[in-house]
Amino acid sequence: MLKLLVADMSEEFTSAVEKALHSEFEIKICQDGETALELLHYFKPDVLIMHLWLPFKDGLTVLQESTHKPRVIMALAHYMPRYAEKRALELGVQYVLFMPTVETLRVRLMDMIAEIQPREDTRVAVHLHALGFRTNLDGYRQLREGIPVYAQNPEMLLSKELYPAIGDIFGLPDCRTVEHSIRKAITDAWSRRNPIVWEKYFPGATEAPTNKVFISKLAEMSRP
Repeated sequence: MLKLLVADMSEEFTSAVEKALHSEFEIKICQDGETALELLHYFKPDVLIMHLWLPFKDGLTVLQESTHKPRVIMALAHYMPRYAEKRALELGVQYVLFMPTVETLRVRLMDMIAEIQPREDTRVAVHLHALGFRTNLDGYRQLREGIPVYAQNPEMLLSKELYPAIGDIFGLPDCRTVEHSIRKAITDAWSRRNPIVWEKYFPGATEAPTNKVFISKLAEMSRP
């Protein structure tokens, strides 16, 4: 699991980010630059989300003084003068978000992760996020683990092979539990769907796709 450090003055925002991303990352959060610098040294995150205007040490100073450089650096800001933008790029910032919502941040972050770490499970997560799946549902986690398995062997039978394989991963002896959880997650995402996004995945669909149709489509799209 990738390690994520989130540094922002707002405890409400950092808590919301932690809640939204806890199933994707091992997370540390802080509200000031000095603590961020210490955590960069000791925690050594793979991903850093940091507001540029932190107390005690601003984000640019933190990046300049840190000996550990995360693979992904996303900066948050309310505004950014031209000199700060230039310096941020020099210090490794790949993307800047201005006053983002947690959902906007999550989608953009998963896109960035997919670019540097194009594993099948990461690609699956990007698709699931795009389709609006809630990460706190069991079916989301089961799809994330199960779709790459199916992508390797698309001839698998869901009830007799794939669901039991997913059940083994999560310690669920009854594969019907897996089937129902996945169905619930798909139905939930469909009920809250963005029609434009879902049309790209399932053209002409007038109801939530079956487990088989959904898994087959995402397995196809997540292959290299």
